[in-house]
Amino acid sequence: MTNTWPLARGSVPEREAFALATAVLLTLFAGDAVPNTITWYGAAAVWALEGAWGISVVVRARPPLTRTPRALWLFLAWCLVTVIWSHWRPATLASTVAQVVCALVAFAIASTLTWRRILDAASLAFRWVLGLSLLFEAVVAVVVRHPIAPIWTDYGDRKIPDAFYFSRAELFTGGRIQGLPGNANLLAMVALLAAIAVAVQLAEGRLRRNQAIGWLVVAGVVFALTRSSTVIVAAVAVAGVLAVALWMRRVPSGHRAGRYLGLVAVVAVVVVAVVLGREQLLDVLGRSSDLTGRGTIWAAVWGLVVQHPVLGWGWIGYWWPNIPMLSGLAPLHGVQYLQAHDAGLDVWMQTGIVGLVLFAVYVLTTLARSWAGATRPGFGPDLRPRPFDPVTLFPLLVVVALLVQSVAESRLLYQGNWVLFALMAIKSRIVLVTEEPVSVGDGPRTPLAKRAFRWAANP
Repeated sequence: MTNTWPLARGSVPEREAFALATAVLLTLFAGDAVPNTITWYGAAAVWALEGAWGISVVVRARPPLTRTPRALWLFLAWCLVTVIWSHWRPATLASTVAQVVCALVAFAIASTLTWRRILDAASLAFRWVLGLSLLFEAVVAVVVRHPIAPIWTDYGDRKIPDAFYFSRAELFTGGRIQGLPGNANLLAMVALLAAIAVAVQLAEGRLRRNQAIGWLVVAGVVFALTRSSTVIVAAVAVAGVLAVALWMRRVPSGHRAGRYLGLVAVVAVVVVAVVLGREQLLDVLGRSSDLTGRGTIWAAVWGLVVQHPVLGWGWIGYWWPNIPMLSGLAPLHGVQYLQAHDAGLDVWMQTGIVGLVLFAVYVLTTLARSWAGATRPGFGPDLRPRPFDPVTLFPLLVVVALLVQSVAESRLLYQGNWVLFALMAIKSRIVLVTEEPVSVGDGPRTPLAKRAFRWAANP
């Protein structure tokens, strides 16, 4: 059965909880692969079934809501309140329901799996996305040999923008591959998340060395083939945060004031250097001063923000294409972009400054708990210090990666990024990694032939 902390009043088989986590993260981070192959109606049916599954887990496990982040629920409540003045009421109501269901699914996973089993599920899902993406791109490049659009579409003989293609058959041409997500930037983020998960599993002894190295190579290959500037910056930020967290852990909590002051000074210097050298930095990343059209989109969204700065236009999450004001807000090269390409700006436009403050509290408290879990020493039941657990770094590195991406993408507000971030937020509020009791299934894996754990807690 599952290990919940605090203990839930009910119980759910651990295998079912693990299957739910893996299935949800796989289908959501596969991105456009689901609607592109079985239509949006089929995708809606798949996501609805997963939502119902997650809710059923919550009902049967009956975990308490008392140790979940209040800022998350307050933000969702405010999104629902915006239906009163929303300029797109049906979309606001439907989108809010979808956000709440996704949060409940994250709550189901966080309440029924330990941190190490969440790590295992995320790693498995991300590796499946990477492996199937490379296989998909290879089939398109070798067998099909021309770009393919979503299976259910028919554009005829007219020329369509490159962004409309499911795959552009560029695996062997030097172009950027898109994989299952149908977008190079999104596939690159999956590669980064997979690398984080696999590296932590390797350090934890939860993945065999050769297997882990093989998947790290796959993640590196996908990362190189996507060439996403946003994710390159995210990877640098993740590496920097990792180094700082390990540096902080080397001294006791009460003796870190000097290091924190030094860290603030270094961050200030880096920020100033980035601002002053932004043109050169953009040249290195291969981006224009407009950040590949994002400046145009930001300006258009800002025009909406200043019209309703306090209450916003109404929550919608991912912009619905049948709302002319949004779908035609900032078309570029024949493509209607359905997001602000900045999560904070998107929240401000939709929910006003009130929603932005609630969202900022939700994000910053999650980041703070993740930092505490990664740097705070843990203690066992006997009150003796526990040895360093690499899994403590997993939530921090994932949160940092998602937040850096949210500066250039609004994905933090919906689909896989929303669920994964909510999962990190809820689980870190339930229990920090360093405070979670060791559970059956958490130990390092033995060879597959034995099908057993090297050690586990007594039932």
